[in-house]
Amino acid sequence: MAKLLQVSDGSRGNVLRRILWVSASILLGLLAAINLWAADSGVIVLRLDESQPNAERFDGAPIGGFIAPGVIEVPSSAHREMPKPNVKAASVVLMDVQSGQVLYAKNPHVRRPNASTTKIMTAILLIENCKMTEKIKASKKACETPYTSIHLKPGEEILARDLLMGMMVRSANDAAVAAAEHIAGSTAKFAAMMNRKAREIGCKNTHFITPNGLYAKGHYSTAYDLCLMARYAFRYPEFNEAVSTRKYFLNSRTINKKDLAVFTRCKFLKDYPGADGAKSGYVKQAGYCLVGSATRDGWRLICAVLKSDNAGRDTAAVMDYGFAKFQPYLLARANTPCAAVDIKGGSSATVAAAPVDDVRVIVPKTGARITTRIEPASLEAPIRKGTKVGTLVASVNGSPAVRVEMRAAEDVGISFARKAYWWTKTGGIIIAVALIGRRYGAASAKSAGRRRRRVAAPLRSFDRFR
Repeated sequence: MAKLLQVSDGSRGNVLRRILWVSASILLGLLAAINLWAADSGVIVLRLDESQPNAERFDGAPIGGFIAPGVIEVPSSAHREMPKPNVKAASVVLMDVQSGQVLYAKNPHVRRPNASTTKIMTAILLIENCKMTEKIKASKKACETPYTSIHLKPGEEILARDLLMGMMVRSANDAAVAAAEHIAGSTAKFAAMMNRKAREIGCKNTHFITPNGLYAKGHYSTAYDLCLMARYAFRYPEFNEAVSTRKYFLNSRTINKKDLAVFTRCKFLKDYPGADGAKSGYVKQAGYCLVGSATRDGWRLICAVLKSDNAGRDTAAVMDYGFAKFQPYLLARANTPCAAVDIKGGSSATVAAAPVDDVRVIVPKTGARITTRIEPASLEAPIRKGTKVGTLVASVNGSPAVRVEMRAAEDVGISFARKAYWWTKTGGIIIAVALIGRRYGAASAKSAGRRRRRVAAPLRSFDRFR
């Protein structure tokens, strides 16, 4: 009877092992099939989730007046071509403030001495490193700075806000040195900060030695780089106020109370319609320089002019050209889905994408062709709303105009196939572990049985002879 039971137990064990092996084979086969399918297609496309986006919304239909990727033909709204401006300046750049799109350029990247337009960078660092209510004390060196100044006295204290206004409205050189020494300890260390900030902004042809722009060998910038600096600075309300102010009183001065009122001498700021920012400069080696901005109907342009015999005249001519020849064209609004980006293993094959800012390009009024494309990120489900999914690039008549970051406008979960793959893989691992554990347990039991028999054998012999 015992032998019969042993056979029956062994048979049941064999049957159980066969069932486990068959199950494992089926699961491993299914796993291999899914792997081959995914490899062939490149993307797992089986989608059973009901939450996938409506394909009709993202298949190229205009959303927010925009198709991406694609081509938009802008019709003409002008009767004749606008002639290019007649400017005498050696270098000129006209730029759209919002996008950075260049609308006109003459020797834009030629390095030149840039005089007091240098103070744009000094103002940026003052705003970023000091509270406007902070008191700044003037050193003897700062007070001895030559040419245009607010006539600081050694030991005199003045609020950072008033120092900024004196530097930008009157173009005070002593104010720039006082700011530099307060922030960095010396003008040399401050110049190093200026150069680091210039590189951070994207200025590739700029090198500063002084904080005020007084001539020094090796101190230079370009019309293009100055536009980048001003465009960066416009993000600060303090800067916008300083460059648009015509008259200001330095009421926080502690010693020189006879020199409180500062006035701008920039004719462009006073006379040009819509002018809302200007920083002029002059030294003999640089000629007359000006970085000016103007806004019309909510559209702001910036112009940098270097080495001119009349910077205000040249700036006005280039601004007139820009406002007459071009117009803004809105492609898509911020946070409005306007494109679809491919993803791998998602419940949907694509994710709806929206720009983080308004997508606007500047086009000629005589008509233009706008082309758009998406530079996608490498995406794999799941995707959360707000995840960066790529960059939208728009070109006007073949020239790159704007790049805007795109983010997911919705959540996208993983596909049914990916879920099945995961569960199959997990199940296969569990079964494999179980089989290995069973085999190891059986081998251990046999080994233990053999050890018991070896120990018991001498005892049985002893009982036999007793």
